Amino acid sequence: MFDTHCHLQDKAFDADRDEIMRAAREAGVSHFLVPATDLASFPGTLSIANSENRETSIYCALGIHPHSATEWNADIRRQIKDNVESNSKVVAIGEIGLDYHYDFSPRDVQRRAFFEQIELAVELQKPIIIHTRESEDDVFRIVEEFYNDLPPEQPRGQFHCFSGTVELMQKSVALGFSVSFTGNITFKNSTLADVVRLVPLDAFLIETDSPYLAPVPHRGKRNSPVFLKHIAEKVAEIKGLDVSNIMKHTFENALKTFRIPHSLALIIILAFSGLLSSTAFAQVTTPGAAPPDSILTGDRRKTEELRKKQEEELAREAVQHRQDSIQDLEKARQESVEKAQQQVRQDSIKAAQQIIAQDRAREFLLTPQPWKAIGIGGSAGVGNMQMDIIVKRSLTATSVFEPAIQISTELTRRLDIEISYAHMDVSDNFPQDSVYNFGAGTSPNRPYMPNTSSSGHPPTFNSQGETRLIQSEDFGISALSFDARFVITQPSAIVGFYVGAGYTYLTMTNTQHYALAKDSTHSDNQDHTYSVSFHRGALKLLFGARHDFELGGGFTLEPFGQIAMIAAFQGSQQQPDFVFRPTADQIIATQASVGVTLYYGWFGVPRQ
Repeated sequence: MFDTHCHLQDKAFDADRDEIMRAAREAGVSHFLVPATDLASFPGTLSIANSENRETSIYCALGIHPHSATEWNADIRRQIKDNVESNSKVVAIGEIGLDYHYDFSPRDVQRRAFFEQIELAVELQKPIIIHTRESEDDVFRIVEEFYNDLPPEQPRGQFHCFSGTVELMQKSVALGFSVSFTGNITFKNSTLADVVRLVPLDAFLIETDSPYLAPVPHRGKRNSPVFLKHIAEKVAEIKGLDVSNIMKHTFENALKTFRIPHSLALIIILAFSGLLSSTAFAQVTTPGAAPPDSILTGDRRKTEELRKKQEEELAREAVQHRQDSIQDLEKARQESVEKAQQQVRQDSIKAAQQIIAQDRAREFLLTPQPWKAIGIGGSAGVGNMQMDIIVKRSLTATSVFEPAIQISTELTRRLDIEISYAHMDVSDNFPQDSVYNFGAGTSPNRPYMPNTSSSGHPPTFNSQGETRLIQSEDFGISALSFDARFVITQPSAIVGFYVGAGYTYLTMTNTQHYALAKDSTHSDNQDHTYSVSFHRGALKLLFGARHDFELGGGFTLEPFGQIAMIAAFQGSQQQPDFVFRPTADQIIATQASVGVTLYYGWFGVPRQ
């Protein structure tokens, strides 16, 4: 029989490896395949495969198990390639695959190591040994990506310790892979009977996966190749075939899967082994005993001496390997302990930081929230007023810079009262030929002179025949507002949105700068001014958003942004002697501003 997957290099066999091998041979197991699982297992795996024994054939596979996928790198790839090319005992790449049950390595790292090891196997024309657990979708996706389009002569490999469904078994066989079963098919709760029954005889392998998964009746004990016969018997029982038929097919399938040739030397060795076990040589049937010196020829004696030397060398290598393994394990243990201690320290620091943060948060919640009883602030933005611009060849922009100051108080956590003052100016310089636009009664804006008539109507010329040459004009708008604002969001919200309404008292002043002139070429070159103001009451509507920053000591800083509309529909009008005038029947102004208010609260309210 051929045990196609047994970890004989495992430390579980360090104490009695030779005895186990002899017992397995006596149980009918003549061939073994020993797969590596990580870099540390490479030396022991190769040592066992390279050991010479005339009664058994031991082969191996080199690869990185998904549990150790973080080890995979270019140097390990080179080591595997060198051994495959130089050592005929290395017949496969394995054990490789994906394991999403334990996730000892990150899944993306597992997939990369699996993918690149299949690439190496295809390059070296070697079969692969696949481990999969709760990862069938990704395993078959990657395997199909490689093997769907490869020719039949390209080696495939073994789905080791198969525990999937009938459909996955059929998919494996269709891809050209062999399906291998171990002691789990003998368990009472096994669900693999249908899968075993339906596997074609030419795609069937058996294994022990020693030292794991010991079959019934040895379940719970250390597994070994000695128990392979129990697995063969269970397969024969499920398939309804003679156990010798199962042994024959699985042996031939293993040679075919791993590309191991039928050798004449192997036949001779097996025949000789059978001869030695017959009654004619009963005196040498003790396992491991050498034949009596009387039947040894000179060549045989030299061969036995060479074999003893090799066994001694292998024993020394095994001792050294065990020592190296112990040192590696101790080093790994120390590193693991150091990492664990470092992680504990980091976790302790994080836990302490979290406790401190939680204590501060609890203390903060116990302090009252300052009630913003009174505050002062400022803002800046853009103001606009709907205007008629009289006798102007080009319009002047009426959206201008508007600063403001405000004093605020809060009656409740939602209701604010605010008094604010804002101002904006619209102005322009006029061309020097303004006399033709505004003089000699050609304009409805008759110039206003200091010596006005008794009727109050400004004459066009004074007694000297002088008229007004307008040089520039300013229109200033001042708004004194009394507003009530209501917060429409919860007081605990990060951003508080509010609406408001109020009364605004508008003061609007026109100021003209002019020179006195008798014609367009002669003037007194003096700056004369003419200024008139008028007032209106208006309704103000506003909308805004704000956020509170607690500064401590009862102070709260509140940045805000808002837009407002001011509408005055009745009231006094501006004199008709100015270029800049609000619309006669209505005055509409808008404000868009951002600012900040500093509040001070001398008592608090509970936090929500």
